[in-house]
Amino acid sequence: MSWGVELWDRYDSVVNQVSQSSRELDTWYGSFFKERSKIENEYARSLRKLIKTYMPKDKKKNNEDESTQTNGFRLILVELGYQAGQHELLADTYGKECSKGIDDRLKEVKKEMKKNKKEAETIEKSLSQSYKSLDNRKLKYQKAHTELELTSNTFKKTESDGTISRHEVDKMRAMTNKKTRESDDTKAQYAHQLIQTNKSQQEYYHQLLPAVLNNLQNLAIGNCEFFKNLISKCVKHEKDVAPIVVKCHEEMENVIGKINAKKDSEITINRLKTGSVPPADFMFEELMPGMEIKSNAERKNSMSRGRSKQALNVEKGNINYFQRKRELEKKIEAQESDVLKGQKEMKSLQLMIQTYTQNPKFGDAKQFQGELDAAAQKVQLLESELHAMQTELVDVNNTLENMKNQSPSINIIRREKSPSGSLASSLLSAQVSVSSTSGSLDGGQNNRHHQGPDSGIYLTGNTTGQTSEGEEDIYDDLSAPSPSTENTSKPSLVGKYIALYEFESDSDDTIPMAEGEEFFLIDDDQDGWTKVKRVDNRFFQDIGEGFVPTSFIQSLT
Repeated sequence: MSWGVELWDRYDSVVNQVSQSSRELDTWYGSFFKERSKIENEYARSLRKLIKTYMPKDKKKNNEDESTQTNGFRLILVELGYQAGQHELLADTYGKECSKGIDDRLKEVKKEMKKNKKEAETIEKSLSQSYKSLDNRKLKYQKAHTELELTSNTFKKTESDGTISRHEVDKMRAMTNKKTRESDDTKAQYAHQLIQTNKSQQEYYHQLLPAVLNNLQNLAIGNCEFFKNLISKCVKHEKDVAPIVVKCHEEMENVIGKINAKKDSEITINRLKTGSVPPADFMFEELMPGMEIKSNAERKNSMSRGRSKQALNVEKGNINYFQRKRELEKKIEAQESDVLKGQKEMKSLQLMIQTYTQNPKFGDAKQFQGELDAAAQKVQLLESELHAMQTELVDVNNTLENMKNQSPSINIIRREKSPSGSLASSLLSAQVSVSSTSGSLDGGQNNRHHQGPDSGIYLTGNTTGQTSEGEEDIYDDLSAPSPSTENTSKPSLVGKYIALYEFESDSDDTIPMAEGEEFFLIDDDQDGWTKVKRVDNRFFQDIGEGFVPTSFIQSLT
């Protein structure tokens, strides 16, 4: 069905209908898309604000110190940010793209409406002109016919009247003939105009006007199709966004599954642990005859002072050995990486020098010697620093181990695991009881000689009533590492090494070496220098023993 056939007589209503559909596209549906875009933008903005507000701000430089809960929540907020980005894309689709599309469509419709209106006015004006010409021809025909009727009646009266002369009768006859010819001419013109007007009218109502109405119908259909395609495009964008949002949700579920409460508790231990040990057990204070007895307040203060000494020392700046250990391990890892990079750089420069030496046409090999020396010096410095850190790490580990061994809980466990621990404790308790009830000074002194740290009970016999130096030393030295016996003798020729690079000696205590030369190790690395001895004298004829850069040699074992 077409508007040109069915609505040929409702042109004005059709024009109003098309205009209304265009206005709805602009004001009604256009406003909807703008509001939807505003909602998506506000939602995305709210999500961004929420993420900014609740994003953990104290992110650790090392992820090891961040709990899985905090890290998981951070990743969830990141995924939420991706969702916000998808809503921003939807806002652009509903806002900018839809608004631009509607504006372009309205311009096109306005242009077509103007064109159709002009065409309708043209064909309507042509039909009106045809109607006007027909009316004129008809009026002329009617006038000529009327005049012919009057002339004919007058001629008949004149001819029948005998009083009128013959000349007058002939004159009237000529007049009648003239009017007859005029009437026939106007009749023919009228008939011709009638045919033309009917033709114009048929063309107007069956061709021209239907074409205009059909054009208007196409505009209305175009508006509907445009809206359909536009809203379909928006829905498609939402469908395209949905899998991404689902992927964000799946990633959130994966992150949630990785949150580990047990691991977080271990992270807390590693982050807060100091390596210190609880205070030692209180020593048994045996009362001797004539000994001055402390008041309750003095004893309480003395016990509190000894019990809290370690905590006070920690608060006042004692080294946190465990955290120092972690820090050193991280630094050593980074330093080893730098050393490896430096060695690769040296190897590359050595290869370039060798290549340029074998092929002088490439250039002067000496230009790289300075770079090689600088790289070697840098590696030596890095290795020296690495050795210092490794040495400090060994000391820290020894300190932590000593502190752990001094822990009363370790001593208790050892005594419990010892098969004679229970018997020794029983015997010691019996001795203490005997010495306490005997009242003999000699007996008390004898008991003191037989008790020691291994028994778990300490006896004091200070006749002045003051705390012994041994008691104070136990608390003062609780966090200090126990002295270890060092072996001053150093092994000789303990390993075999090979030279990676050529080295020229520049001092009395160093020796030159050639690439590929083999050495025996005499002394370990000392600040980037290792003492070695030549396996043979194939390359150099000298004393064969001295220091070489540690980074220039590699173990063959």
